[in-house]
Amino acid sequence: MEGAYRDKYSFIGEWYDNQASLVRRFNVFYYPTDDTLEMFDLKNRKTFVRRVKVNGITLDSFYIGCTLYILGRLIKIVDFACEDTKNKLHKDMQVTFAMIKPIPTKIAGKILTHFHEHGLRVTRMKKARLTADDVNFLYRKMLTDPTFPFLMEYLTGNLVYGLELVGKDAVSVCIKTLGDGDPLKAAPETIRALYGTDPVRNCVYAAGTQDDATQDLEYFFPPPPLRSTRLRLTATLSNCTLCIVKPHAIREGKLGAALESIDEGGFEVTALNMFIVENINAAEFYEVYKGIVPEYKGMVEELSSGPCVAMEIVSKDKTQNTAVEFRKLVGPSDPEIARLLRPHTLRAKLGNTKVQNAIHCSDLAEDGLLEVEYFFKILDL
Repeated sequence: MEGAYRDKYSFIGEWYDNQASLVRRFNVFYYPTDDTLEMFDLKNRKTFVRRVKVNGITLDSFYIGCTLYILGRLIKIVDFACEDTKNKLHKDMQVTFAMIKPIPTKIAGKILTHFHEHGLRVTRMKKARLTADDVNFLYRKMLTDPTFPFLMEYLTGNLVYGLELVGKDAVSVCIKTLGDGDPLKAAPETIRALYGTDPVRNCVYAAGTQDDATQDLEYFFPPPPLRSTRLRLTATLSNCTLCIVKPHAIREGKLGAALESIDEGGFEVTALNMFIVENINAAEFYEVYKGIVPEYKGMVEELSSGPCVAMEIVSKDKTQNTAVEFRKLVGPSDPEIARLLRPHTLRAKLGNTKVQNAIHCSDLAEDGLLEVEYFFKILDL
């Protein structure tokens, strides 16, 4: 038994049961030898899910505060169930907050790739427009700093990306990866040295301590009742189309490259949010492909296998039909064909297979707005 125990990790997971209107708690066991999961209902003292392999879930998926999609249920991991798991896995794992300031989408993409290469995973992300109140809160420790009035002017009314980053010693690693607050003093190859211009336009704000990170995250990603009032999503719902960077591409660190290509391809990202799409919603979203595309079941499983990033895309050229032109940039649904015929397209560059083809985009011009509304209005509620 002792040997077997070493081969499994145990966590406490919570699931909100809508029908019973209560939170159910489980032991969630993960077996790295064969990538299987098991769930034990703590109240009823019985096995809830027998050992099963869940697409997209690996040991890397587990950290305190993450949400996993397990057989049709969103399970939030709230704690370790034993000291052994805690010691082996996550004694150094931290969550931190960073905010990418108003900069071109292309540079934002490079910054995301930089974070990924330094072991920081993006686990929540959204684009929002800052108010003066937001700036006051995020820079609460700098209110007397001589640069604060300039920061207030630079940030108020502008679009930023808020990020939850997870990784080993995330708070200090993030700060080190950014470099000195003054880009002229920042170490070579740090984000601010590469892309910043001065202490105000220095690309990214990051939380200084774990406590600050917790407060910033609660503020930037408020619970549902406050979502309609604070740091709302920024969809314009005008001559737009939907782009989704699929879960496998997020896991593989391709989000930054996708943003770069979208910018270079002549498009603006007017709204962005990271979602975990439940299986039932993925099936509803892809309903038009049911019975038509043999990959339908795989597409649904892929979209619900972890966090994806949905974006409202608008062409920089206002005379173009965004949905039609963006579809050309995305390329054929099969990345192999895309690489042969249209090597400059997003799927050619980022896709693996017909199911894991990195990007979803609206097929028809008239679907663009409907799909943006589905993600930015219906799912956000």
